[in-house]
Amino acid sequence: MMKYFLLVLTAITLFGRGYEAPENRTQAIKLIKKIHFDYKKTWLNSCDYTYDLQSCMDKTMVDTSTCSVQEQNQTVKWIQVVPDSFYGRNRECMNEEVCVSKYTGKNYKGKRCCRQSDAAYRKMEADLFNFIPVVSSIADKRKDQIFMKVDKAEYVVGKVKMDAKAIEPPDNLKGDIARVYLYMNERYGLDLTLEEKEDYYYWHKLDSVDKRECAIAKTIMKIQGSTNRWIKEGCR
Repeated sequence: MMKYFLLVLTAITLFGRGYEAPENRTQAIKLIKKIHFDYKKTWLNSCDYTYDLQSCMDKTMVDTSTCSVQEQNQTVKWIQVVPDSFYGRNRECMNEEVCVSKYTGKNYKGKRCCRQSDAAYRKMEADLFNFIPVVSSIADKRKDQIFMKVDKAEYVVGKVKMDAKAIEPPDNLKGDIARVYLYMNERYGLDLTLEEKEDYYYWHKLDSVDKRECAIAKTIMKIQGSTNRWIKEGCR
């Protein structure tokens, strides 16, 4: 009875009052968990998962019998579709030592510097469209790989192929991934190459927007105030 009450309360809390757009990655992950609450399927392998509500949604349990993932004892981890190494690659704060440590007085660069000095970077890092839930085996193997075609997989998790440079989702989820890259490119200027744009557009056409993607995107658009036209057009 108590668990049912908590489920209802979470839904009421999320949709019964307005949420402000997150200002950082930590806030974004807390909020995106609530946005996905009614769906509870990992994004790349479609595994069912549940929350341990007593942990305030910090702990998860993945039911691998509902999907093609063979590895056991999986949890859910939230990753960025477009990694920070990719959207931050041309930022001055990532490449030049423009920040100064208040403790040592030394100049430094990198993610910490960007979070401190670059408002545009902070918006990219907290963008709700860029977060998806995946099984821990994928998250643990994911370093700085972008989502792209994998010619020769070094390891496979369920239907997801991975190597040192790229991650390739199954065909029925390629559109979901592509629409994040196309959106992030339009909103923040990722400087995608022509070939990358063509590849993501092909994925976009290969896999249409479904009800889950549409519903989640509509909620994000209300909270964040930004429109992912690649999803919005498919929701009509």
